[in-house]
Amino acid sequence: MLTGWTVTTYFIKKDSQEVIREELSNLFDICKKLFFSLKNLIGILISTSLSPKERETSFVEETLSKKDEPLLNVVHPINEIEEQSVELKHDDDDDDALSSFSPEVVEVINEEEEKVA
Repeated sequence: MLTGWTVTTYFIKKDSQEVIREELSNLFDICKKLFFSLKNLIGILISTSLSPKERETSFVEETLSKKDEPLLNVVHPINEIEEQSVELKHDDDDDDALSSFSPEVVEVINEEEEKVA
């Protein structure tokens, strides 16, 4: 009866449509919260009414089922990077500084220095 009255008023009285929509939205939100709360309450009652052995069994089953589920994280953990100390030599001898590079790189560096000089 209330549904028919609401639908009739909604289509006949155009000025009350916004208010009716708002109230229907409120009722929908309240119903969602009510069903969610009922579901939580039933879950709590079930978990507390089980004997300790049954609770342990259900916990193990739940843990195993969660173990098989794929990870939902899109962020992957980053392996820690060991900190390495870097020692810089401040020798005036260019040969010692270039000795750590390959011969091809040393040749390119020397060519570039000659171009600049």
